[in-house]
Amino acid sequence: MDRIDRRTAALVAALVLLALSAGQAAAAGFPKPTAELRRFEVEALTLRDVTFLFELAVKNPYPLELKFDGMTIVFSVEGTKVFTAKSRGGFTVKAKGEKANTFTVKLAYADIIKVVKEYATKEWLATTIDATLVIPIPKMPGAPSDVTFTYKLSKKVPAIKPSVALLDFQVKPPTQEQITAALARAGRKVDSGKALGVIKNMLAGRKADPADVIDPAELDVPLTVTFTIEVRNEAKGPLGFDSLGYELFVNGESLVVGDSSSVVKQAGRTLITVSNTFSAKKLSKAVRALFADRSGTFGVIGKASIKLPDEIRKEPIPVSFDEQGNFSLK
Repeated sequence: MDRIDRRTAALVAALVLLALSAGQAAAAGFPKPTAELRRFEVEALTLRDVTFLFELAVKNPYPLELKFDGMTIVFSVEGTKVFTAKSRGGFTVKAKGEKANTFTVKLAYADIIKVVKEYATKEWLATTIDATLVIPIPKMPGAPSDVTFTYKLSKKVPAIKPSVALLDFQVKPPTQEQITAALARAGRKVDSGKALGVIKNMLAGRKADPADVIDPAELDVPLTVTFTIEVRNEAKGPLGFDSLGYELFVNGESLVVGDSSSVVKQAGRTLITVSNTFSAKKLSKAVRALFADRSGTFGVIGKASIKLPDEIRKEPIPVSFDEQGNFSLK
């Protein structure tokens, strides 16, 4: 190699080294956003799903705003992939700013049951969450196209395979004195004994008689209803609670709303006994059909809370349900 070739080669090598050094310096000195997962917990349970809460905080070092769609979250239970939630919790961070966003993702028990073997024998379900966040970077000299953050999280959740039943449903008529007072308030001159007989006949499922002195639904008089809500878990996870807020629907119509702390916990099930009153004015055609047919449909909305191990959540976790079914009268 002659002298000129050697000089040319040396010059090219120097330029390459200079370019590499400049690129490394630019990459090393280029600021990047940060993304911190500040909170991750089980927020709530229903009999059908579990809700996870995420809080993500992003700091933007650029003079331009950052906008991104959010995290892609992959749920695996007992080592098997169950569900993928794409682009959850996205938001915009202003230039040179910082912002946190809280969002939730639900994981359905029905999806878990499909893939976890011997589900009914499980007490706890080992749940793994693989989350990926991709933040696009504004077009700037030397900037990468995006920055990726990954998170691996784990949490145990109780195994729940539920059923809800309505047991021991009974309705007791008002007293004659209560009917007398209701008739007086309504300005009705009707024999209270005969009015009581009409209500008793209806509750016994007998057909209305044209000679009946009154339609029970015309009186604002209390009827006492008692029943038991059975919440059964066909898996092994804990589902017991100490009290229940409830609303009961009969044949599609709301009958009573209240709270009950009369709770008995047994292996695999919780029994909540309710005693409440409703006005005879609620004796619609649909509700009366219950007494005539001696059976009907129920819907029950329930709200309670349960305490799970501190590693899952230190505070009690709210539990809710909205279940339907059929039931019979005694």
